[in-house]
Amino acid sequence: MPAPQRTPPSLDVVLVIDVGNSGAKIGAVRGDDVAGPVRLPRVDGRAVREIAAPMLKGTEAVIAVAGSDPGRIDSLVWEIQKLRLGTIAKVGPDHKGIPQPDVAEPARAGVDRRVQVLAATHLAGEAVAVVSCGTALTVDIGDERGALLGGAIAPGLGLGAQALAQGTARLPLVDLAGEAAMPARDTEPAIRAGLLLGAAGGVERLLSAAGIADDTPVYLTGADAPHLEPHLARTVRGHPGLGILGVALAVRASPPR
Repeated sequence: MPAPQRTPPSLDVVLVIDVGNSGAKIGAVRGDDVAGPVRLPRVDGRAVREIAAPMLKGTEAVIAVAGSDPGRIDSLVWEIQKLRLGTIAKVGPDHKGIPQPDVAEPARAGVDRRVQVLAATHLAGEAVAVVSCGTALTVDIGDERGALLGGAIAPGLGLGAQALAQGTARLPLVDLAGEAAMPARDTEPAIRAGLLLGAAGGVERLLSAAGIADDTPVYLTGADAPHLEPHLARTVRGHPGLGILGVALAVRASPPR
C-alpha cells in the first residue's frame, strides 16, 4: 500500500520571527501585506504564542524563523515546535529562497540585509538601495534579481546615543524624537543634531559613492527610520516590515516540505 502523500503547507499566511542582535520581532505576511512587525518581549516560545495567536486568528501558517545565529534559531525552533501553530521553516544564510549575494565573502553576508534587499527589489521591480536603521545603520545595494551587492555598516542611531552617554562624564542619553537643527543651542538638541543630521549626511554620501541615481528606488526600514527620514534630502520609500516580507518571499520561493 503506497504511503499517504503529505499535503504541502499553505503559504497564504507566513508568520515570520526575525531574531536580531538586540532581540526579536514577529510579523504575519499575507500577499505583500505585513501585519507588524511587533517586538517580542522575550525570545522564547511562550512569547511567540502570546503574540502569534491574535495575528493568525486560528489560521494555520508556515512559521519562518530567520536570523544570522544558527544556535539561537535552532533553540527557538525547538520551543515553537511544541506549540503546534503550523509548519516551521528555518531561514538562514544558506536558504535557497534568498539570492546568493555578489560580495567578497557570501557566507558572511547578513541574512537581515539580504532579505531586506530581496523584499525591496520585489516591491520596486528593479534594482534598489535599502537603508536600515536598527542596532546598526546599513546602506545596501541590490541588483534586479534581489541579490545583495554590498554596502556599508555604521553604528545605529540608538547605539550612538548610548555610546555618548556611557563614554562621557556629562552627556545625557537623549531621546531621538525632538529638535535636531543646526546650530543647536543646548546640549540635548546638539546631540540629536549630531546623530540625526550626521547620519542623514552619511547616508546621502554613501548612496552617492555607490553611484545610486536619483531615480533609483531607496527603501527605508528599521525601528529608528521615522527619526531619520525627515532629515534625508533624497525621497525614500518607508517600509517598517521590509525584512519580515523578505523572509516570507524566501519561504515562498523555497517552501518547507
